[in-house]
Amino acid sequence: MLQSRPVPGAPKPYTFPRPRRVQVGGGTVVAIDVPGQLYASVRLVQRSGGAAEPLDRMGVATLTGEALEDGILGDSSLAPALERHGAEWACRVSWDSFVTGVDAPVNRITDATALFAEALRTPALRADDVVRRRDQLVERFALENSMASTLAARSIGGQLFSGRYATPLGGGPARLRALTPESVADFHTSTIASVAGTLVVVGDLAGVDLEALGRTVFGDAAPAVAQPVAAPGTGDGERPRIVVLDRPGSVQSALVLAHRAPSRAEIDLVPAESAGEVLGGMFNSRLNMELRERLGYTYGVGCRFDLRRDAGVFYISTQVEAPTTAHSISTTLAEIERLRSDGANEGELTSVKESNTVGLPVAYSTSRALASALVEIVVHDLPEDHVDRLRAGYERLTAEELHAAAERYLRPEEAVIIVAGDAGELRGSLEDLDVGPVEVRDPETLWG
Repeated sequence: MLQSRPVPGAPKPYTFPRPRRVQVGGGTVVAIDVPGQLYASVRLVQRSGGAAEPLDRMGVATLTGEALEDGILGDSSLAPALERHGAEWACRVSWDSFVTGVDAPVNRITDATALFAEALRTPALRADDVVRRRDQLVERFALENSMASTLAARSIGGQLFSGRYATPLGGGPARLRALTPESVADFHTSTIASVAGTLVVVGDLAGVDLEALGRTVFGDAAPAVAQPVAAPGTGDGERPRIVVLDRPGSVQSALVLAHRAPSRAEIDLVPAESAGEVLGGMFNSRLNMELRERLGYTYGVGCRFDLRRDAGVFYISTQVEAPTTAHSISTTLAEIERLRSDGANEGELTSVKESNTVGLPVAYSTSRALASALVEIVVHDLPEDHVDRLRAGYERLTAEELHAAAERYLRPEEAVIIVAGDAGELRGSLEDLDVGPVEVRDPETLWG
């Protein structure tokens, strides 16, 4: 006999766990104790990200992060050493940070962290390992650029910024090839091995000696020095404009509409991201409903703010059938203007609020997720109750606030529209849009 479907209950309130802070030598341990969570996450946060790289060594942070996995013996020795403890290496380089660590069973966290600390502070960095990793990055860069969506996304920085942000985070091929084992060793010595940083630890920490973990990871490294924050330069060229990355014979076009946004500290985050979600960040967003559900041009649309310590980017991305490229752009611009002029309706407001509140207990149910949130708090100097403030902000969000954010933060008049597709087939229809000048580029010349 079939039973009736259960009726969902009211969403349970969620409060982000309060971390404990312990000062150890030159660094700080920030920990969340999660009883019963027997798989722990350990992350060391250092502010040696891509934005701080010298222009003649762009990509050195990414290459160093790759080379660390070769461990203290070289030749990819770290991963098998960690596997003996059921542990896994973690490394992520962003514009603002260099984050390394391990995930491990709590009862092996001491041994796994010791291996991680060894690899971080005293890696072999053998010349042949570094060259092998560098060549792999160059090959990977070219392979990934064969995907139109990746090519278009990587081109954003060069259209909006000058200086370091004009080249992708991992460095372009020419810059990567110029990196030497000596440049990696210099970067590691000056900005990784000698800087304590902040150690994030999440899991069932009953019986875990946080001070001992801190001493293991920090050693005698010095406290981190505050990095100056200055707005990056602006890229050349008229705006708005369309840049076509020529891919002769392409049957699809990858589209990116991007413009600069405020930095992470300057933006009013909840209303701004809500406007982006209504526009293109949810399945039932306006662009997804129009371009995918009604017109059938695409499988989906993405829309988000990429917010850094000194700048930000807003972008919309999708892939469409080549003949629909121009109409997809005009439709996107029309939906932006409609949101800016009319704001969101009650259904959209409810969707945004629920998508950012109801699922929080699941979103933060793992050590990795909690550690990731703590990493963001450390990198951007956010208050410890940052997640709770966000939840409260979404709960009290009004249609008027969302409308004001759309008017303030969505600026198509300052945008560059990047099209990775067949320029010969597309140029005429793109010029007919009268959005701005149409420029055709050979992708091979982007990062010379």
